[in-house]
Amino acid sequence: MVKRYSELMLVMLGIADLVVAVASWIVAYYVRHILGELKFTHFPLPPFTHYAMPMALSLILALLMFNRFGLYEPKRTKSLPSELSNTIRAVFVVWVLTYVIWNFIQREPVSRLLMLPLLASWVVLASCNRLAAREVLRWFRRRGLNLRHAAIVGTGRLGQKLFHTLKHNTWTGVEPAYFIDDCERAELLGLKVRGPLSNIDAILAQNDVDMVFVALPGRSHEQLEQVLNSLAITNVDVRVVPDLVSFHFLRHDVTVLDNLPVITLTSSPQHGLNSLLKRAFDLVCSFCCLVVLAVPMLLIALSIKFSSRGPVFFRQKRTSLGGKPFQILKFRTMIRDAEAETGPVWAAPEDQRVTRIGRFLRRTSLDELPQLINVLVGQMSMVGPRPERPEFIERFRHQIPRYMLRHQVKAGITGWAQVHGLRGRTSLLKRVRHDLYYIDNWSFGLDMLILLMTPFRGLVNRNAY
Repeated sequence: MVKRYSELMLVMLGIADLVVAVASWIVAYYVRHILGELKFTHFPLPPFTHYAMPMALSLILALLMFNRFGLYEPKRTKSLPSELSNTIRAVFVVWVLTYVIWNFIQREPVSRLLMLPLLASWVVLASCNRLAAREVLRWFRRRGLNLRHAAIVGTGRLGQKLFHTLKHNTWTGVEPAYFIDDCERAELLGLKVRGPLSNIDAILAQNDVDMVFVALPGRSHEQLEQVLNSLAITNVDVRVVPDLVSFHFLRHDVTVLDNLPVITLTSSPQHGLNSLLKRAFDLVCSFCCLVVLAVPMLLIALSIKFSSRGPVFFRQKRTSLGGKPFQILKFRTMIRDAEAETGPVWAAPEDQRVTRIGRFLRRTSLDELPQLINVLVGQMSMVGPRPERPEFIERFRHQIPRYMLRHQVKAGITGWAQVHGLRGRTSLLKRVRHDLYYIDNWSFGLDMLILLMTPFRGLVNRNAY
């Protein structure tokens, strides 16, 4: 009954998609009419019936492509961004195919002044349709309708995390019913614990559920195989949750290679189009900052030159994306050859090697301004984890868990750790946690937030010395 109800919902969604497609053609035709009235084109607008055949072609293609992009599959564990992304891609493919196919079989092409608003209106209306469908499902599920009940195999950390995830993401419509495990406890998180695992087929037969989530710890390989063999003779929807909690790296990315699922544990959010957009922003921002700050930087350079012997700029080997080394630029704040006797060491409070002007530059972070040049040439970004020296990296990579994951993105002038006061000799563990949080949750909005916070919480800092 539940599956039949789900199929009915998908059929209704398909009908709604067709209605949206027709509405998009009507909107596009109306926009084309307005453009003609405004004299954007001198070609007369044919009657709407003239576009009946290409519209019918687009409806057929829509059903095929929407299905091809998985838009008519159950969405209980698919996120909204993923669904909207697939919807936009499917609409674009249908739009292109409609234009190409119809122009191939007909001598008279479809008006481009109609096709462009068709694409825009279809993307907007199709996205709104998917949002509305989710809201309708939520409305039903809040009232106990269209729910699917699930058994969770495993009471460990992974099973408990899955329970909280399902409870938090109510949009899935999946309600945990009970746990199955070999533990002696009778109840966990308000649900009954049934067992043993060797009788899982009998337990499911006596306590009917729609889905089974297998969330056993990674070390239970033999147990996992036995459970899956037992579930193979049942009639429930089986889903396996891999134990990646114990091996947390960055956000996980799952791809399929010849029907073989491959899980990437170090998937950086700053790749592809995101990488290009971030680079474009860095170019514009660093160039503008260098133009605006040219005079103050010149004054700082002159004050360094006339106050102590040595070069104006200080160059030091650091690492950025992929562990690639580069020469970071700073205004010199220490005496010349400051590490000749000590070797690579961190600066300390009241460090005697720091010049008088250098102390002011460090306190105000003005010594970091030349790094805008590093950003301009592509060695750094405006926002990202602070670059570290190779000598320290070799030490930290063995001392701090997941330290090397910081190099999955470009190093930055400012970052999430810096605007939270984690500079100088503060906790390295906390700093790395903040850096990994930034990478895991990266967005342009987060970058903008960090840049806005930097003048107030990242420049002047008592830990900068």
